[in-house]
Amino acid sequence: MAQAESLFDAGALPTARTLAERLVVERPDDPGPLILLGKIWLEWPIFGRFRAESLLARAGELVPQDPEPFYYLGMVGLTLGSDDGESIARDGFVRAIALVPDYRDAWPNWSTLYRGTSERTTMVQALARHSGFYFVDLRRAELLLELRRYRDLAPLLDSLRAAAPDDPVPPALLAQALYEQGRDREGQVAYGAALERAAADTSGLLWRQVRSISTPEERDGYARLDPEQRAGFLRLFWASRDPDLRDSVNQRIGEHFRRLAQAHRVFGLLHPLAKWHHSRLWRTLMGGAAVASADQADAVRGDIGGIRQPRVGDPAVIAGFAPRVDDSSQTTENLEDDLDDRGRIFVRYGMPTERYVWSLDAETWRYDLPRGSFEITFVRRTSEGGGDQVITPMVAGEAEAAAYLLRTDRSSVPAPLRLAFWPAEFRRGIGRTTEVVLFPDSASTTAVLYDGDGQEAARDTATDRPLHLVAPPGRYVLALDAVRGGQLGRWRGSIPFTPFTEDSLAVSSLLVAGGDVPPVRAQIEAAAPRALRLPAGRAVRVYAEIYGLSRDSGSTRYDAVYRFERVRTGFLRFLSPTRVTAVSFRRAQVASDPAIETLVVDPGRLPRGHYRLTLEVHDAVRRASAASATLEFDLR
Repeated sequence: MAQAESLFDAGALPTARTLAERLVVERPDDPGPLILLGKIWLEWPIFGRFRAESLLARAGELVPQDPEPFYYLGMVGLTLGSDDGESIARDGFVRAIALVPDYRDAWPNWSTLYRGTSERTTMVQALARHSGFYFVDLRRAELLLELRRYRDLAPLLDSLRAAAPDDPVPPALLAQALYEQGRDREGQVAYGAALERAAADTSGLLWRQVRSISTPEERDGYARLDPEQRAGFLRLFWASRDPDLRDSVNQRIGEHFRRLAQAHRVFGLLHPLAKWHHSRLWRTLMGGAAVASADQADAVRGDIGGIRQPRVGDPAVIAGFAPRVDDSSQTTENLEDDLDDRGRIFVRYGMPTERYVWSLDAETWRYDLPRGSFEITFVRRTSEGGGDQVITPMVAGEAEAAAYLLRTDRSSVPAPLRLAFWPAEFRRGIGRTTEVVLFPDSASTTAVLYDGDGQEAARDTATDRPLHLVAPPGRYVLALDAVRGGQLGRWRGSIPFTPFTEDSLAVSSLLVAGGDVPPVRAQIEAAAPRALRLPAGRAVRVYAEIYGLSRDSGSTRYDAVYRFERVRTGFLRFLSPTRVTAVSFRRAQVASDPAIETLVVDPGRLPRGHYRLTLEVHDAVRRASAASATLEFDLR
């Protein structure tokens, strides 16, 4: 027996098989040789898995309290694949876990199989035999949540939270349960408690809860995080998706968990062991959406790096002298999400505007979005004659639509209003903070600034006036909501806050208004055109602040150069060159910080058109220069 096991461990399958078969004949009631011979047939190339199944089943009958034969029965099922293989694998892993709940990798392997209500219930009963062990109760809690047995889940989570108050998993599961039931305010409290403990999330649950709507950039970013950065990342993840800044509860989080629960009910993966999900070559041959290149397919089938790979028809492979052929090169994200392709898109966008069901095996969805209409078709094709529905482009544009929908997401809170705004930056105080003024084109607006930790750094709400946000220099996420005529508009994006240091020359952003407005920033802001459109034929006031001018005997001297670049638009840009009008002044005045720089352009000096304006400042005392950001405006 020892010699046979050593030969098996060394990969000498034929010799090990000969010894093991002799032992089985000599000692038919000894489970050890049966298990060993079953493991040998499990590893045998091309065939042998059903022989392994019968041997391991016999061993299980002889030692019903030993998890080993049942574990390897599960491995036989995984290797077989298909529906029969899943049934064998599920039964084997459940029986092994019922005996020893942390036996090898039985639990993660069981988690890769299809699990409906009955399969989850069976596993809950198996785990209940070991109630009181923390990790077992955590797994049971996850399954109870998937079964939506909230009454049974609540006391279990209470005991888990009391046993390990620093573990983020119990409050995260509680938050998900509350959100699924529509109790968003309570869910937000529990979810906040989970995020506070995110650094201790060794299981990755907090990421698994949200990864199905993440962008490729967010996936890459989260993978590179230190544990202490997880909480800030997830707070920012949701802050950038908040659909209505006026609501103290982020509606998008609850909507996500309810969509996720519905997707698993309606679009859950039925055939996770289908070859489609485990073999890029198979998807290539079947013309799948995730198509490998011809070179990649040839590499799987043939030679890699000049070394000939084994083929299924090779005599050495059939006889057991060569490793089993394996073309598993890249699994699909369906296995990660446990959803077919319809479910993956449903979680991101909800139900489509129109759903055309052609048969039990094919349907087309259409989403009408602000960017246009996006149409995608799904067909059952993960296995011969059926399987899970996958994206199958039928007409031009569907592949591009699928790619867009699978990297973005949206809230169901409508925001049809087209929102426009322009920002202006100024120094606040003596260089420690920066003030950004936002000029939206809507009547009522709310702006929130989030820092890198996902915390609210600044907020302002206004009606018919600019918004003011003050924060230390850095890069932030800006969320802006506007309401006009009963319609909501929404903008989310990144915005920098420029540092204005105390000892360096700098120019603020430019403001424009009518020429009759005095050069006082508050009055300029109030009169600034919301859409940066000014009437032609009237005077124009330009305003800026200069920081860090050098002093000479209590005064400052500098040159101010205004450049008005008239930009041709439409077909005219090909007919005439860009025209630049420059206006320069030498300024000498009593020193102040900031120094106010302003210019009034008389009526008629600038013809109608679209302009790009910059201001350059040259400090005559220390011979330093600085320039403003470019401001674009229209004279109409």
